Amino acid sequence: MKNFCIRGISLTALCTLSLPFLSGCGKPSSVERRDYPMPPGAEIMDGEIGVHGGRFIMASNMEPKTFNFLVSADAGTRQVTGLIFNGLTKVDPFTGDVVPDLAESWEVSEDGLEYTLRLREINWSDGAPFTADDVIFSFSAIFARDPDGEPNPETGLKPFRYPSRYISQYTIGGEPIQFEKVDEHTVLFRMAEVYAPFLNDIGFVEIMPKHVLGEALEDGSLQNQWTIQTAINEPEKIVGTGPFRIRRFQPAERLILEPNPHYWRFDEAGQRLPYLDFMIFSFVKEANAQVVLFATGQIDAAGIPVTDLVWVEDRAEDFDYTVHDRGPDTGISFFWFNQNPGSRPDGRPFVEPHKLEWFTNRDFRRAIMHAFDRQGIIDGVFFGRAEKLHSVISPANTRWYNPDVAKYAYDPESALELLKEHGFVMEGDRLFDAKGNPVEFDLLLYDGSQRASAMATTMSENLRAIGIRMGISMADFGSVLRRIDNTYDYEMSYIGWTGGGDPSGGKALYLSSGTYHVWHPSQETPATEWEAKIDEVIRASDREMDPEARVELIKEMQAIFSEELPMIYTIVPNTYTGVKNHWRNVQIPPVGSLLWNIDEIWTPQADD
Repeated sequence: MKNFCIRGISLTALCTLSLPFLSGCGKPSSVERRDYPMPPGAEIMDGEIGVHGGRFIMASNMEPKTFNFLVSADAGTRQVTGLIFNGLTKVDPFTGDVVPDLAESWEVSEDGLEYTLRLREINWSDGAPFTADDVIFSFSAIFARDPDGEPNPETGLKPFRYPSRYISQYTIGGEPIQFEKVDEHTVLFRMAEVYAPFLNDIGFVEIMPKHVLGEALEDGSLQNQWTIQTAINEPEKIVGTGPFRIRRFQPAERLILEPNPHYWRFDEAGQRLPYLDFMIFSFVKEANAQVVLFATGQIDAAGIPVTDLVWVEDRAEDFDYTVHDRGPDTGISFFWFNQNPGSRPDGRPFVEPHKLEWFTNRDFRRAIMHAFDRQGIIDGVFFGRAEKLHSVISPANTRWYNPDVAKYAYDPESALELLKEHGFVMEGDRLFDAKGNPVEFDLLLYDGSQRASAMATTMSENLRAIGIRMGISMADFGSVLRRIDNTYDYEMSYIGWTGGGDPSGGKALYLSSGTYHVWHPSQETPATEWEAKIDEVIRASDREMDPEARVELIKEMQAIFSEELPMIYTIVPNTYTGVKNHWRNVQIPPVGSLLWNIDEIWTPQADD
């Protein structure tokens, strides 16, 4: 093969990127398929019948941090745990409809307050039966109270034992949802008031086995179960209902998943899914390297950034793959300023007072938005294959998107005018506030994202043109999460937020009380009138059973966000996914993960 350079990586240097399992000694051994009987609750797939075998290899720059849904999980974690566990419901990525998962059917009471879910009669990956007790256990864990905690003086209630985003997600009308076992395979959920997206939201929880973790709930150690060390040393203890179970986990190298021998989906020929022998994630820190590995035939699928599209498509015939255009990204990305007014344990404020004054000023944020040349990024970095983001919901989410929100054109002069109205002045090439403080702040950014780095660099240059100095500090993803989620030790940051489907899944970001309301999270009461209005609109949408009226409320929410601008919106690139051509039953959805039907994917080359 000729030597040439791809985004700074020489193909002759690919030996340094080669995946450990590609050498003969690194291949996992074969899978022993056991002929367990088809359970009564089995589901038959509607797709081309395949054959067992094959290894599907993907690269990821994010390793799972836990296998326990009660622990805050990033996208890398959920990508893996979604293959090991199931929720009660799921969303069809093509239609957006809620469809059965562990719950095979349901009934809704006339008043809309009760949902009766009939569960599949299936088994866990260790062969134990899945029952209503597992569902009750999983939701009981969310709302468990700490017996040793100090009661709230107003409510008399002790604190939650395992704080998580699910507590607020499943607190409806000010009351936690109620749940009870009707029989071995039926669960009743009851709410204090009507909650329109219930069936969508109830699928967020990855159901856990009571027979494995029940004692940990009782002794208070549940949140410490199923850690990375468990996956390394005792993977068999991590028991799920999904298509795969853990075979081997080697941090910083790879995760090998093998078929769940008791999985409950089959093809029409009676073959148990998944067809694959192994699903393998190789951990490659650099996003560029992931693309190179795909474009040189070393992995089976990858997301292809717009910036790499031309050269990757040029290699498609040589390495027998196809690049699929999925349209605009359903997720969003944005910068934001830390507006948390609290203090550190030593009494120092999270944000210096004069900077907090800037960051909480809506016109200051609008000025930053006007100074940010997003079209330049679209043209220069994404070659025109992107559009400006104007809302907290992506335009790809066509049902819910509001195209009529406030928009901010690139206009440095308007930016300066807004700032001058609040006493900011230019002296030479520097901007100062009314108290003489130079306008400068630091952006905390995580390593490994080419898109984030490009936008941060552009923003820094744009702001310099209006006298503002923005430094850029890089840290690993875990460190960034700790600083924005726990210590609040930062001034400005950036994040991508996955999207698509019902916006109810974004309430941890939208609500003032939300744990991911990143500019000022977990507020006891709304800090501003506009945040109180957002809370009110979201609660109204939750109660609204008319789908069209609910869409209008979500559009109102977007209008408020774009007017108040707590987030500095970036761009929405078109998304592309490359997949090797020998894989069958590949269906690339407009939203969601390529792996949504990985249990159905097979290859005629399985025995090669």
